[in-house]
Amino acid sequence: MKKIGLFTAIMAVFASSCKNNSASPNYINATIDGVKKTFGINARAVKMPMSNAITLSMTGQTQSSASPETLSLTINNTRNPGMPIAANTYELGSENFVTGAVYTPGTGDSVWKAGLIPYPPHQLTIVITAIDDKSVKGSFSGDFNCTNAQSVQLSAGYKHITNGEFYVKF
Repeated sequence: MKKIGLFTAIMAVFASSCKNNSASPNYINATIDGVKKTFGINARAVKMPMSNAITLSMTGQTQSSASPETLSLTINNTRNPGMPIAANTYELGSENFVTGAVYTPGTGDSVWKAGLIPYPPHQLTIVITAIDDKSVKGSFSGDFNCTNAQSVQLSAGYKHITNGEFYVKF
């Protein structure tokens, strides 16, 4: 009888691990100033039509709380509404696309932005490796400028974000 119970327990663990591997969770991962972070809570992608253009936004947070640490990446085709957002590399200065990103550490006193702000040492780069009507996958990196949340003024310094990767469903 003990062998049957042990076999059943092993099979249950095996079945649950197989089930978890078949369905990838949504995530946005990054290394921020050398610290690895996962923005897997409420991670999702949204395509929003705006006039004739489309904005693709990918957002996640590190925890469920009143002031969560969040990261958002955005690509839109307002410069050329006919261009689809597809598997490609998106950077500041593109003729057809606008990129942006926002990191909030959850403290409420500052917001870190990349994209349309004056060129930092490492510009924001978002690479989409796969996109369809269900999900988007890729990588990103760049330096984020600090903006005071109350005064909306740029402050000195950057957050250096590397090893960014995402897989989020619509």
